[in-house]
Amino acid sequence: MSDSSDSDSTFTGASPWPLFVAIGFALSEVGVVLGLRPVSVAGLLLFVGSVAGILTEAEYIAEPAKAAGVQGLILVGLGILLITQNQNGTTIRGQSIAIAGILCLVGALVWVGFVRRRTRATVSTTETSETTSD
Repeated sequence: MSDSSDSDSTFTGASPWPLFVAIGFALSEVGVVLGLRPVSVAGLLLFVGSVAGILTEAEYIAEPAKAAGVQGLILVGLGILLITQNQNGTTIRGQSIAIAGILCLVGALVWVGFVRRRTRATVSTTETSETTSD
């Protein structure tokens, strides 16, 4: 029999992200087909967050907020491109994609600001406690 520490180091576990990617993509398309913009936007947000989670879990990136921000920029560009084509069906899809992209950008900026503020508060608390203990 093998040692239990060997099996612990090779066990990767199941990731929930692929399921959320599929659900997000399906929701975004169902929202477009039924003309439900909030469902479409929510599906795209779930999709973007799941892709950022996959990239973070696979250790391709260190900060998921930056991945969400980049995906948000791409979504805004695609949405504007679809809106300007002004063909049947592309307007609702384009608006949904652009709205989701803007929300991704705003969410990423808010998250990065929150993390920086929290990091600065932790650093200043640590520096204060170090100076008082000396």
